Amino acid sequence: MKLSKLPEPVNLDTVAKSLNDAVFMVDHEMNVVWLNQMAEEFFHTSFEKSQGKNIAELTAITKLEGLLNDVFEQQTPLKCSYEEASVKVKRLDERYFFKIAINPVFHEGKLWGALVQLTDVTRFHEMEKIKTDFVSIVSHEFRTPLTTITVGVEMLKEGMLGDLTPRGKEVLDAIGADCDRLSRLIDNLMELSRIESGTIYVEAEPTDVSDLVQEAVRPLKIQAEKQGIEVITDLPPELPPVAADFNKSVWVLANLVGNAMRYTDSGGTITVRVRQRGKRLFFSVQDTGSGIPKEHQDKIFRKYVQVSGEGRKGSGGVGLGLAIAKDIVMAHGGEIWVDSEVGKGTTFTFTFPVYQGNESVKLPDADQEGG
Repeated sequence: MKLSKLPEPVNLDTVAKSLNDAVFMVDHEMNVVWLNQMAEEFFHTSFEKSQGKNIAELTAITKLEGLLNDVFEQQTPLKCSYEEASVKVKRLDERYFFKIAINPVFHEGKLWGALVQLTDVTRFHEMEKIKTDFVSIVSHEFRTPLTTITVGVEMLKEGMLGDLTPRGKEVLDAIGADCDRLSRLIDNLMELSRIESGTIYVEAEPTDVSDLVQEAVRPLKIQAEKQGIEVITDLPPELPPVAADFNKSVWVLANLVGNAMRYTDSGGTITVRVRQRGKRLFFSVQDTGSGIPKEHQDKIFRKYVQVSGEGRKGSGGVGLGLAIAKDIVMAHGGEIWVDSEVGKGTTFTFTFPVYQGNESVKLPDADQEGG
C-alpha cells in the first residue's frame, strides 16, 4: 500500500492553526516560547508579545503554575481529575471553561519545558449546571412529601391511630428505615448542589482533633456494637488543632466510618487514627473488611459511583458520599485517597492543615476565574 505524503506547505504551524484548542509551548521556567493562532486570538496577544512572558501571567490562569510545577517535578504528563484540571476564564463578560492538559518536553534526554493545551469544555459545564439545578429543585420537592410520610409513620408507631399488630410494626419500621435512607439521599443531593454551585463556605477555625473524632464516632459506636464490630480510636496526646469547619469535618469522618461498617463483618475492627506530619494532620479510617478491587479504586470518589462486592451489607446510598467528602477535604486545602487490598481491608486517609491563624475559606467549584 502506498502511503500518502503531506503537502509541502504543511508544517507544525499549519497543523496548529487547524486546532480548536489553545496550545502553548513553555520552557522550564514557564515562559512562553511558542503559541498557536487559537491561543493568540483568545488571549488577545501575538507571538511577538507573548515571547518570554510567564504563561500564568499571560493567560491570568494562576492554576497553571501549580500544575506545571507538578509536571516538572514528576516529569510525566499531568495526572489529576477532570475537576482539578478544569479552569474558568472570563473574557469580555463571557465565561469560558477549559480543560488543561500538560505534557513535558525533553531535549537530549533532559527536561526542557512543556506543551500546554487548553480545550474548551464550556458546553459541558453548561449542561452540568442544568443537571445540578435540576437535582436541587427535585431534592427540595421531595423534602415536603417525605416529611409528611415520616410524621405519619411515627404517629402510627406511637398508636395515635389505633393499635398495631406485630406484623404492622415490622412494616412501619421498614417504611421508617426507607424514609431515613431517602432523607439522607436528599441531604447528600442538596449538599452536592451547593458544592457544585460554589455557594457553600468552609469556615476554618481552630478545631480540637479529639472533639472532632469523638463527635464523628460516638453515634456510630452503638450501631457498630450491634453488628459485632469494634471501633477503635488511636490519637496521640497533645495533637495541635486543625484548621477545619467542625460540622463538615465531622460529616466527612462519620461518612468514612459508616462506609467501613458496611464492608466489615462481625468480629472485625475499624480504627480511626490521627498522626501529625509537619504542618498537616493525617486522619485515617482503617477497616478489616472485604476490601476494594484495584480496578475500582481510581473512580470511587466520582459522583454516583458505587462499589459492589461480596462483603457489602445493606443498600447504602447512590455513590455521593465520597464525592462530597472529597470536595469538602479539598476545600480545606487537604487531600484524600484510599489504600485497599481485597480480603484484607481498606484504609481511607485525608489531610487537614494544622491551624495557624483565622481564615474563612470559600469552597471552590473546581474552576478558577482568570483575569
